[in-house]
Amino acid sequence: MNLTSVIKNRRSISVYSDKPVEPALIEELLDTAVYVPNHKLTEPWRFVFLSDEKKEELADINRQIAVEKNRVTDPEQVKTVSDNGYAKIKSIPFIMFVINKLHPDEKLREEDYASTSCVIQNLSLLAEEKGLSVFWKTGKLSDCSETRQLIQLGEDERIVGMLYIGYPAKEVKGVPRDPAKNRITYI
Repeated sequence: MNLTSVIKNRRSISVYSDKPVEPALIEELLDTAVYVPNHKLTEPWRFVFLSDEKKEELADINRQIAVEKNRVTDPEQVKTVSDNGYAKIKSIPFIMFVINKLHPDEKLREEDYASTSCVIQNLSLLAEEKGLSVFWKTGKLSDCSETRQLIQLGEDERIVGMLYIGYPAKEVKGVPRDPAKNRITYI
């Protein structure tokens, strides 16, 4: 598979097969993924891999978030939505967090965020090459106080992404993009 195919075929797929994702494989992919442009070589990133026990805790956190998001109050609906929120997280073969240290200099802080985002993109492309899908998540579950505590996030850190990783259970066709030439301005 050439790079152009990998980039154009990469998809965020959230339905996974039962095939486990080995942490050693993700470590190997990350060893390459960190080769990104990084001003001053601050290398501000770190990674948190969730154990089965911590994934269980994250699934429990997602119970309440699912109920709040769906605004249900009927006890039967609350139970259904809560159980679905829990099951959704439990069904993900591998969950990791990508965190970046907040630089005191605001300009470097933004550059560090961009570099850390590039690490996620590189990981996504390398995973695609190995038949894996990486779904980059942000939102309430990825950054609520309970999750921050669960992953031991420091006061001087931020979560750039919560990544769901697994072998896709289905194939998803690519969505055409607007050609870049339509967004180029010559001056």
